[in-house]
Amino acid sequence: MNTALNTGTSQNDWNIDRALLFIIPLVFISVLIWMPEEWLLESSMLCISIFTYILITYKQRLVYGFSGIRIASIPSTIIATFTFFISVPAIYVLMIREHPNEVPYFYSILLFYFLFPAGLFIGQLYKKIEWSRVRNLLKVEVEFQKFDKVFYEIILILFSVSILILVTYLIRVENIPLIELIKNPGDSSRFWLLREDALKSLNMTKIERYMFFWLRSLFIPFGIIAALFLSANYRKQKYKILFVLFFVFGMVVNTLTLEKSPIASVFLSIAAYIFLKRVKVKASLIIVLIFIILAGPLLISYLLFIDREDVFNVIFWSYINRLFVAPSEVLFYYFKYFPETHDFLMGRSSQLFSWMHAEGTFPVSNYIAKLWWNMPETTGFANANYLGNFWSDFGWYGTTISTFVFGIIAHLFQWKIFHTTRYRKNLLYLITMSICVPSFTFGFFSSNFTILFFTKGLLLLVFFLFGYDYWQRRTMVKVMK
Repeated sequence: MNTALNTGTSQNDWNIDRALLFIIPLVFISVLIWMPEEWLLESSMLCISIFTYILITYKQRLVYGFSGIRIASIPSTIIATFTFFISVPAIYVLMIREHPNEVPYFYSILLFYFLFPAGLFIGQLYKKIEWSRVRNLLKVEVEFQKFDKVFYEIILILFSVSILILVTYLIRVENIPLIELIKNPGDSSRFWLLREDALKSLNMTKIERYMFFWLRSLFIPFGIIAALFLSANYRKQKYKILFVLFFVFGMVVNTLTLEKSPIASVFLSIAAYIFLKRVKVKASLIIVLIFIILAGPLLISYLLFIDREDVFNVIFWSYINRLFVAPSEVLFYYFKYFPETHDFLMGRSSQLFSWMHAEGTFPVSNYIAKLWWNMPETTGFANANYLGNFWSDFGWYGTTISTFVFGIIAHLFQWKIFHTTRYRKNLLYLITMSICVPSFTFGFFSSNFTILFFTKGLLLLVFFLFGYDYWQRRTMVKVMK
């Protein structure tokens, strides 16, 4: 079956992996020539690790490799995000930060390129992806099914539930940062405090907090993408109205707290939908989609820093730092402070294990923020990639075992999506993958994967896939009878 994936290369097969097999040796040679001696070893090892990953996953590149970005494969999104936002910037972090624990920090990153694919291949032994059918996703147009219109009822129910969640949240919050920003633009430090009061330090029950996160990360993108699909392809007035309502609702909800990642995630979901829907993708479309993704966050940033004379310069460098330095740098501090300033937590950083401890959950991201920012009273969070959480919990055991297990989970999740959608580019495939793209980009480089599945709601998406698959099979059996 692997040969079917490898024979021939159509114009739609973005063979990024093959290009990287030529580019990385050139980068490696450049490193040997130009890189200062103190960082030569780390840079060389990173090149070798990425090159090795591409080699061992090359036959499965449309799902496991960088080329899988073309169909928004979950493992591909993960490896691309990890490489460009964690591992490559780690070289720069090592240049500007010195600490004995930079060794486990960097080697944990390198091990990702060996343990993650090991997990993927173990997952393949349990649930096999049909590689030849994956390749067809590159060639086919969007498929319309009789089940599509069922999503109209699903979206209506979801919209009603979403309104109830929003009302519950508005009852709790005293000042809405978005409204305050519209009234009085500028003074970014003041709005940072308002944002803390409007979410992180807000007096909410765990259920209410989970529901609000599910609303922003799952319900809103699900509703927007599904309604967009129906309104664009079935052209009924009720579908268009529902899309406009859900889109406006989503824009309002995801900008209430002035966090930029929720609004960027919505636009990234829309961009992923447009990208996946096209059989042929031009460079101009990619540029347009990038502007779409950045539009909302840039507007918020402009209003926050409007009182600054160098507003555009501040925005530009803040985004460069937030995207290409901060994810890797904050991860470094998890390795720096554990176990130097605090013993390993033995599972207390996550509610997945903390119930076994009498002390309860340890607020590790807040703890790191207090030390890193030197602000003992801050309620802010220094959120990091999953390696930080598992290092602070279990050290080497945590980073190695979790990476291997994460590979298995990524494979099984992708297999379930293929299985439920029957390897077709249909409505459910477009919805699911459009939701997963922001989760495994913005979410992945700044969150533990347990947070992605529980707090961000991906576990609910998995349950939905199982439920939809069961309902679909039951319906088909009745039709055949």
